[in-house]
Amino acid sequence: MIAAARKLFLDQGFAETSMDAIARSACVSKATLYAYFPSKEALFAHLIEAECRLNASRLQMPDLDMGLVEALRSFARQFVDVYITPESMAFFQAISSERSRFPQLCQLFFDSGPKNELMRVAALLEEAKARGLLTFSDATEAAGHFLSLIRGDLPLHTALGLEPRAEASVAAMVDAGIETFLRAYRVEGAPRFGTKRHKRIAYN
Repeated sequence: MIAAARKLFLDQGFAETSMDAIARSACVSKATLYAYFPSKEALFAHLIEAECRLNASRLQMPDLDMGLVEALRSFARQFVDVYITPESMAFFQAISSERSRFPQLCQLFFDSGPKNELMRVAALLEEAKARGLLTFSDATEAAGHFLSLIRGDLPLHTALGLEPRAEASVAAMVDAGIETFLRAYRVEGAPRFGTKRHKRIAYN
């Protein structure tokens, strides 16, 4: 049922997808579908949370012991691979198209997805600060700057369905974003590799 609903929501949008169509696609009765989900909104909310959990599990936070630059690059490339894809953009568009009728679904997506990832990045940056590698006054603000720099205009480019960029072009953009971020936040003269004496900060 979840798989059928996901496909229909992405292909047709939330408004154009009915519970009847989902039941038919999943080869279950409408009564069975309603036994699990009392409304289409409840089904979509479940799907949003499941999608965000899956994406978070695919995005592994790096170990700063590999070096600050390599850790940031490892995260950045994973982030682009997980979130800046046609499917991810289609999922976002399916949600945002309902912002006027179901703002709570948009809030659920923001809290479960983008906000959660922002907090995970902020925790990574806090650890780097504790190791004497970065300096900033607000980890959340710094994390927002980092994410904006590494993704550049890729979300817009992907959402508009433009010709996919070459892998080398994406890698160069990510590296340029990291370089710009480090110019702003790296401690002058900081060691290439962080020490291990600091307790690791939980990312979840």
